[in-house]
Amino acid sequence: MLLRFGLDRPCCGLASFQTNPRTSEKATVPRNKRGETDKDVHRAVVGQCVVCIKARNAGARRIMLQVLATIFLLSRDLYSVPLDGSTITPYLRTSSDADQSTGWRALKEKVMVRVYILRLSLALAIILLGRAPESRAAEGVSVEQSITEAQAALRHRHYSQASRTLQDALVRFPGNAQLRLELGRVYVYQRQDARATEVFRALLRDDPSDREAKLELARVLSYDKRYEPANRLFREMLATNPNEEAAAIGLIRNLLLEKKKDDARREVEQALARHPNSLRLQEYRDDLLKNQLPPAVASHESNVLSRLQADATYFSDTAGNRATRTGQRFDLQLGRNFTNSFRLDEKSLWVSQGPKANIFSVNEEGRVRVARWLFIGGGGGIVRFADNSNRALYRGELILHPIRSFWLQGGFSRIPITPTYQSAQFDLLAEGWWARLDWQPRSWRVSADFSKQHYSDSNRTQREDALVLRWLGNAHFAVGLGYQYAHSSFTQPFLNGYFSPNQYHSHLGLGGFRFSVGKIYRGEYIVDYGAETVDQNPYQMAWEASAKNRFLLGKLEMGADYSYFHLAQSTGAFRAQVGRASIAYRF
Repeated sequence: MLLRFGLDRPCCGLASFQTNPRTSEKATVPRNKRGETDKDVHRAVVGQCVVCIKARNAGARRIMLQVLATIFLLSRDLYSVPLDGSTITPYLRTSSDADQSTGWRALKEKVMVRVYILRLSLALAIILLGRAPESRAAEGVSVEQSITEAQAALRHRHYSQASRTLQDALVRFPGNAQLRLELGRVYVYQRQDARATEVFRALLRDDPSDREAKLELARVLSYDKRYEPANRLFREMLATNPNEEAAAIGLIRNLLLEKKKDDARREVEQALARHPNSLRLQEYRDDLLKNQLPPAVASHESNVLSRLQADATYFSDTAGNRATRTGQRFDLQLGRNFTNSFRLDEKSLWVSQGPKANIFSVNEEGRVRVARWLFIGGGGGIVRFADNSNRALYRGELILHPIRSFWLQGGFSRIPITPTYQSAQFDLLAEGWWARLDWQPRSWRVSADFSKQHYSDSNRTQREDALVLRWLGNAHFAVGLGYQYAHSSFTQPFLNGYFSPNQYHSHLGLGGFRFSVGKIYRGEYIVDYGAETVDQNPYQMAWEASAKNRFLLGKLEMGADYSYFHLAQSTGAFRAQVGRASIAYRF
């Protein structure tokens, strides 16, 4: 018979037992040619192997069932069948060929047993091999489904549910690397750093080249402030693949938190050369230029730009004017694109031993980042003057950050004018336009300010200021040289308690130094020396000296500043001194 495996020709191994179509005589197999019969059987089995393999690759269940059917119909296949489709003539045994017939029957039985066993083995192999890929595919689908469900739970902050989903999946698929990695990440969200570290280390023991496990382990160590081992892992990843952006970001973040700004700046420049469009790297570069700590990169820590601050300032001049100001400020960054600032200020003004004028103000401001290079800010508040009258305050601004380390700001605002006790009697306000340019390339600072305001006593003023400063040195010690210019003009020289010349100019040269002691102290000492002129009078010598001190104790920062002025002040005096103390907590 024809074996229906999708082929149109009989199995070659059974041709030895067919009736000879050309002689119509029965083909016999002599006893001394049994080896040739074995070869025929072997060729038949090989032919069946080829057919079975093709059936397995096609994945057709119908073909496997036909294989099984063929096995059970094998005994019929072993008898002679004409290839030309003619009928079979019954064969009647005679005594003359009894011995020959007995030998032929024994040979057929042995061949039948061999082929039956081999075909049954091949059929079982096909079934098992067909089910194995299905089992692996089902496992892959189940693993991916469990990870998807856990990630969905994480997005809704259902951390316990995500953990249970992954643990249940690991019971079904023990040792699966994907499930273990995701479970470690869930532990990070749950702040179970010890368990997360154990999971990631176990993954690395199984596969030291596992990039994701190494990255997650370095991040967990960073969250626990174990910066040295974390940095080693980040550097290993960068040594293997210098284009690893996530490792570069993690390393730079740690260096900034360790106050290693020179190292961080070098890593930022190298990383930006490979990833010029990375927003996170650009933010870190801007933070370095502004001497600020970076924003946090994980939910494990709050943004370090959030700050609670209190400060106090004392002012006195040679004209007898005295002033104290105390303020409290709360800065909060919500996400990456919104910041909010709230401030309370109380100011006391008096002259020598005279009465005091107390002024109280409240301000609230917000700033939104609408594009990588564009910010919009605005706010409002209220001021209560010494006579208990209230006035509204407001501020709106637009900030452009088009290129590296360059900022351009502008806006419209209303602010109180209260330099002296006498000015406080007029409840003075100033409103108008203002603009500021700030460019801070490496070791440089270039800034310029412009304002045009209208005072509530009908006076008008315009101011321009500029500063260029260059630092030479490193983070531990540097010398600064620069130049500062100031100009102001008023339309009317009122005597309402504030300095209002028709024209004022000053030109000052800057010189000083800054240094740091370990991680707990930074100091900056600068002297400005030059000349100034008022209302077209000849230039007079002018100078000022300032000392700024910062003490860093973890997230706590304390400041103590002092300045002495030998030049014109907003009070109208030409000699003054200012002391300031502050304390801030970053979180």
